[in-house]
Amino acid sequence: MMNFLRKNVKTFLWCIAIAFIGGVFLWNFSTRRLIDSVVSVNGTKISYSSFLDSVNARIRNWYDQNPEGELTDDQRKEIKSEVLNSLIQEQLLLQEAKKYGIYVSQSEVINTIRSLPQFQREGKFDPQLYFYILQNYFRTEPAVYENQVKLLITNQKMRDFIISSVKVTDQEVKDEYARRKIKDKEENFKKDLLQEKKILFYREWLFSLYQKAKIINNLDKIEKGS
Repeated sequence: MMNFLRKNVKTFLWCIAIAFIGGVFLWNFSTRRLIDSVVSVNGTKISYSSFLDSVNARIRNWYDQNPEGELTDDQRKEIKSEVLNSLIQEQLLLQEAKKYGIYVSQSEVINTIRSLPQFQREGKFDPQLYFYILQNYFRTEPAVYENQVKLLITNQKMRDFIISSVKVTDQEVKDEYARRKIKDKEENFKKDLLQEKKILFYREWLFSLYQKAKIINNLDKIEKGS
């Protein structure tokens, strides 16, 4: 028996190595299969593939602006973090928009796109220019881009709805005007103060959404298993 083991020791070692490698591969594969989303926001899952699409788009845009540059590992991590936070915020706003019955029609999307100057020639929307820019500069399909525009309009509607109730009283204006020792006209300062108050109110409202939300971040698990 011992002679048999000695003669075949290399074969046994190779079998163990193959079994180990196969086990690691199966574990990584099963991890990816079990974790089917990069993040879950109140039960709504965002796929890892859509996350990567957004990350790659941001990276391409960075290289377009910095053709001679090279992204560092820290910069790539920062881009991934920014994209993930953006997707979470986007999903939170979509959920709130649905709750409040905020809807964006296809005609709103089309009209918004047609009004953008980058897609116009001599002041008119040019379909050929539109498709050319999407393909060669944005590197995306019309359906994908139009969905992005729809999301942006939805988010803007949601923001406008939330801050629509924000007001400033005459007394608030007088107190702040005196406290800050503003040299500009009080009437102009009132507009600035109202804008400041709206921005602060919206940030606090958005922060409260994050605090109440159930967010499960799987990014580290997925990428460590890759």
